[in-house]
Amino acid sequence: MFNLRHFPQYVLGILLLVLIAFQGWTYYLGTSDVTFERLIGSNPYPEVKEISLRRYKEGAISPHLFTIKSSNERALLKHLEDDCDLKRISVEEIPKVAARTDSEMIDVIKHSPYIYLSRSYDLKNPKKGRMCLVFRDNESIYLFVNGNL
Repeated sequence: MFNLRHFPQYVLGILLLVLIAFQGWTYYLGTSDVTFERLIGSNPYPEVKEISLRRYKEGAISPHLFTIKSSNERALLKHLEDDCDLKRISVEEIPKVAARTDSEMIDVIKHSPYIYLSRSYDLKNPKKGRMCLVFRDNESIYLFVNGNL
């Protein structure tokens, strides 16, 4: 029944199954809903119709940009204000670290009807507060968040 000479093949088969399980788990952790929950602290809100995620190259703040399509923009902004402690700012008040991350994003921000930024944040220690930058264009609301270092 169990042939000792096939033992190395059984070990390789088990290791392959473990590898496949880890690959699946890693993919799941990288999805936009899970990342939103990890960074913001709550599940994506009921007003979110569609959410996508753009990760930038590993940098000083490990940034993430969520693109959100919403059924109720005001309710979505209210949830984000509560979770991120947002205040309305002008274009001149955009943090320099965000401006260096993506120049295309800054072009969109300049044409945004509103810009919100977290009242307090610590880029070195995200547990003390994350930088949330919320803005919009004609189709979507954008949430720029610093990740874990």
